[in-house]
Amino acid sequence: MKVFLDSNVLFAAVYSGLKGSYPAIILKLGKENFFDLYISSLVEYEVRHNVKKKASNKLSILREVLKTINKIPDVDLAIEKIKILPEKDRIILGTAIYYKMDFFITGNTKDFCNFYGTKIQNTYILTPRDFCYNNRG
Repeated sequence: MKVFLDSNVLFAAVYSGLKGSYPAIILKLGKENFFDLYISSLVEYEVRHNVKKKASNKLSILREVLKTINKIPDVDLAIEKIKILPEKDRIILGTAIYYKMDFFITGNTKDFCNFYGTKIQNTYILTPRDFCYNNRG
């Protein structure tokens, strides 16, 4: 199973110190090979920027986490349904769709709320909480 993380999910996991949050649970399960985790270059850039700016004491955690996540190039995919998103969000979601990710996990309720629980091509869009609850074995 291929799981693509939005930058806010990765940031939340790192900010929590990999404890007590749904994003942290997702990272731990990915590290244990329950599924493969992916981010794009833009996601990595955004999360590095935000950790440096808002939680520089967590940079070492971020460096370790990034070693366990697959990185893929960004793709600006021209899909009508996602044109309404801001450019960075459109590129990030488009990248997940292009690489046929099974899940796109985002905590961005402002821009993705109308997409939660939907599937675009092969990719389901879920919050971290919904991903954890809907994928219990």
